Amino acid sequence: MRFAVLGISHETNTFSKVPADYKSFQVLRRSEMIEAHRTSNYTIAGYIQAAAEHGFELVPLAYAVTGPIGTITKDAYDRLTAEMFGMLKKEGPWDAVLISNHGAAVSAEYPDMDAAFTESVRKIVGPDVPVGITFDMHSNISRETIANTNVCVVWRTNPHLDCKLRGRKTAGLIYRAARREIKPVQWIEMTPMVVNIVKQFTGEEPMKTLVDDAIEANKLPGILDTSVAEGYPYSDVKEMGMSFIAVADGDINAAEKAARWMATRAWKHRAALNEEQPGVAEALKMANERYKGPKPLGVINPVPTDGSALQAAPKNTDHARLGPIVLMDVGDNIGGGSSADSTFILAEAQRMKIEGFLQSLYDPKAVQECVAAGVGAQVTLSVGAKTDEMHGKPVKVTGTVRTISQGKYAVTRPNHGGSTRGDCGVSVRLDTTDGHTLLLTSNRTGNTTREQMYHIGIWPEEYRIVVAKGVVSPRPAYQPIAAEIILVNTPGVTTADLSFFTYKHRRKPLFPFEKDAQYQ
Repeated sequence: MRFAVLGISHETNTFSKVPADYKSFQVLRRSEMIEAHRTSNYTIAGYIQAAAEHGFELVPLAYAVTGPIGTITKDAYDRLTAEMFGMLKKEGPWDAVLISNHGAAVSAEYPDMDAAFTESVRKIVGPDVPVGITFDMHSNISRETIANTNVCVVWRTNPHLDCKLRGRKTAGLIYRAARREIKPVQWIEMTPMVVNIVKQFTGEEPMKTLVDDAIEANKLPGILDTSVAEGYPYSDVKEMGMSFIAVADGDINAAEKAARWMATRAWKHRAALNEEQPGVAEALKMANERYKGPKPLGVINPVPTDGSALQAAPKNTDHARLGPIVLMDVGDNIGGGSSADSTFILAEAQRMKIEGFLQSLYDPKAVQECVAAGVGAQVTLSVGAKTDEMHGKPVKVTGTVRTISQGKYAVTRPNHGGSTRGDCGVSVRLDTTDGHTLLLTSNRTGNTTREQMYHIGIWPEEYRIVVAKGVVSPRPAYQPIAAEIILVNTPGVTTADLSFFTYKHRRKPLFPFEKDAQYQ
């Protein structure tokens, strides 16, 4: 049996000014897809595992991925799909198709890109070939996408640690469907509510209960799989919001009942799923007062002076009871499509004269200036806030260029999304005269692994306050070493304050925008 694999993975922040053009995408073709994902924890690794377990032939076509930025250009979508769909047509017939999309993609031509993509796949392979798709938990899923596929499985963890497992589930169900052992039918229940990004951590209530409910619903008679999609509030599309999917074996009524049961229980938590968080000054004050560790040592760590990478962690990484305090920079959530160069927290930390402070900033220009000056040089720079006007103003700093790195590193610990490699581009460790350490990068890179810091000689364990640009994705990296994690509602393109955005296409009513929204 031959199963085709293809996909476009993009989380589209429609409020971002950075377009997802063709050159933004990394395109993996044929065996490159297998080599890149064989040892990862990503969805495609689950497809690979299922193929080995069940004995079907996995035929990789093409897979395109880019980080969360703005809308996909028409040129990019046309070029990517022309290649992928050309392969799908030419190399058929197929016994099944497995798709690895993100689930919150928007293109200039197709606001519901995932529906357009799956519709095209369905037209090519016909109505009788099983089609399975695996989505990120931050998906905005439409009824059209569900109608175009036989099985839609959504990751159940945020941070995303079960991508491979859920991909394997998709492939296993599609394999059984191809063998006519089961006849999957699915139902999606789209509740009229949004889950604020700061409440999407599945390890805390109430999201933990919602995931537990999905697991319980999966035990109902005839149910093959259940999913809860948190939604992605930074895509201004009609399907934006929370949804619940149940896949049943031939019984659409059972699927509807399971999906509605999950949705009805979730609706009761709508207020708790939209709680407010502290602002910058309040959060920094809290962190400064709550830090109980020793005087920060981060600025005097021994570091390589030849630009070589430090892959080893410090010998003692058990600082969880002592610190640091980790601040999640919500408004600069890189995994949500933000700029990676917000300076709101840095500027306030400077004003408050806080020492032992660590954060990263995407700033290729500042990196170039540091590289030109060389390791050991003292420089005065204006750093950050160069992408747009939404993420603060450049901050003037003076400091020593401690280390310069090419920015590539291996990832050996569990992390959001399951990657095994990282690349910050040419990067610089800058220790400032006011007790701060800045990791300046040439690539827009999330703080999802501590290896990002270790590789350049920065040990986050030994700082007082660490800023992680994100909401949930940095947790696998930083929760093990943090005395406490504080979410900070900073301004920016991913701010938790959704009233900041002007929505033109979302559904109405939709809680919390319309407080009187009803769900039956």
